[in-house]
Amino acid sequence: MADTEDALREAIAHNAHDLVAINALGNLCWGQGRIDEAALCYRQVLDLDPRNHAALLNLGNVLVRQGSLRAAAGLYEQGLKTHPGSPDLRFGLASTLSSLGFQARAVEIFAEIDREQPDLPGLQVNLGLALMKLGRCEEAIARYDRAIAANPDDYMAFNNRGNALQNQQRMDEAVSSYHRALAIKPDHARAHSNLLLILNYIEKSQEAIYRESLRFDAQQAATLLPAMPAFRNVRTTDRVLRVGYVSADFRQHSVAFFLKGIVAAHDRRQVRVYCYANVLQPDAVTTEFEALADQWRPIAGLSDDAMAEQIRADEIDILVDLGGHTGGNRLLVFARKPAPVQVSWLGYPNTTGMQAMDFRLTDSIADPVGEADALHSEKLIRLPHGFLCYQPSPGLPDPHLVPGPGRPQLTFGSFNTLSKITPEVIRVWSEILSRTPGSRLLLKSEALDDAATTLRFLEMFSQHGIAADRLELIAWMPDHLSHMQLYSRIDIALDPFPYNGTTTTCEALWMGVPVVALRGSRHAARVGASILLHAGLPEWVAEDEGRYIELAATRALDRVALAASRATVRNRMRASVLMDC
Repeated sequence: MADTEDALREAIAHNAHDLVAINALGNLCWGQGRIDEAALCYRQVLDLDPRNHAALLNLGNVLVRQGSLRAAAGLYEQGLKTHPGSPDLRFGLASTLSSLGFQARAVEIFAEIDREQPDLPGLQVNLGLALMKLGRCEEAIARYDRAIAANPDDYMAFNNRGNALQNQQRMDEAVSSYHRALAIKPDHARAHSNLLLILNYIEKSQEAIYRESLRFDAQQAATLLPAMPAFRNVRTTDRVLRVGYVSADFRQHSVAFFLKGIVAAHDRRQVRVYCYANVLQPDAVTTEFEALADQWRPIAGLSDDAMAEQIRADEIDILVDLGGHTGGNRLLVFARKPAPVQVSWLGYPNTTGMQAMDFRLTDSIADPVGEADALHSEKLIRLPHGFLCYQPSPGLPDPHLVPGPGRPQLTFGSFNTLSKITPEVIRVWSEILSRTPGSRLLLKSEALDDAATTLRFLEMFSQHGIAADRLELIAWMPDHLSHMQLYSRIDIALDPFPYNGTTTTCEALWMGVPVVALRGSRHAARVGASILLHAGLPEWVAEDEGRYIELAATRALDRVALAASRATVRNRMRASVLMDC
């Protein structure tokens, strides 16, 4: 390879206008992970020939890799002006638009390519992804099936198919799809994280999740851990600590409601805050986080090796993972042990399974002493006042009080992702509806934009005797304020299990809506109890399914007491440790 590079550089030295050699050098650098050098080569070609198709395409792909999505989209569009029929440039544009959130336009472009060149590599998988982001999961699955039919070893198609099946609550099929992706590509860390995440929705045994978490470490992470990690950090006690937060969710996302206040509350005499932002679509909340950080590091598109080296160069003392096995995580950076102390917190309700992760922040309600310690690879640090601290968006209206007993229909509700609403949850919620004649259930989730998914949920409730006219299924609200105002139509919120709500529970309480929660057997199933107890609302926590049903039904039938309770929920929450940064 060195000989090839030497030959290319010699050719360019001999003829500075040798576009083929310059582009080939860029491709060689790209293949070796030298992305910045590759970009310089492609830019050099475009300086000499602004219409060069290969360089336009290659530089666009480099910009995507670097996380400069808007610049990439502009470059693809520029290329299409002179090469309007190029399927590769159109594919690049559509994929980038999808990553930027412009799903409808991305689907249009993908569909145009599909009519002309349906076998273009990656087309069906990327079209499926854009459809899934629009909530059209049934159509997405059909596209993934087409990709698999053409290539039975398409591990990305199997991984994405698992995500779409999960959105439809077809959990067993989703698990099988993730396993198939891993059988094809055992080092596919994203599929392995997706498998672990879905197990938190459906697996009752913490021991089973722990075993799979250890397999993740063995297959994906352990070989990346240096035998003797070396750090440049000065080991003195009288200096400012450097704390780094790593997240894909420094944006309008549920994590922001629990993180922003904490970052702001750090005592800058003792802590210097670094934020490593794996954010593809920055927004106004991203700007707020950037202003709060002492050092802001955009790392979308940065390789794991390069990111780990940046963290070492920053001499971070404590590195905090906020994603766990959720989307956009950078766990394989933590696997390289770039900081002497590494902590998992907030975004994922279980162990990472990684020997490189030292600690996990929790509390004694979510993870009781003695029960959870043996089934975590990390040492559990139990914070005395709870592991969560909620801060709502500013400017939200005061809660609407529920009218008195004259209100015609009592309404239960849940705004949780459909993945959490398992057949077991539907059975229990159906029993609550049966125990409260005339009551209704309002569900809101983006996945309900898919007709097949909506029909599936109506059928699951019907199996327990709940007619469709007692259900209201809402897919989408135009903005956060509209979403929050929808709580005015709910009398009591129902927390799902075994994977409780977190942001949804806090938002309901802030809007004056009490939440019935079931205290389960592991962290994900005990977050609701942790929130309610730390919010000063222990009377809304049930210890088993029977008491969960009884609590919901009893509270619903006493409309006067319910109205009185709703009138105090926000103030009780505001005065609690749950909101004390």
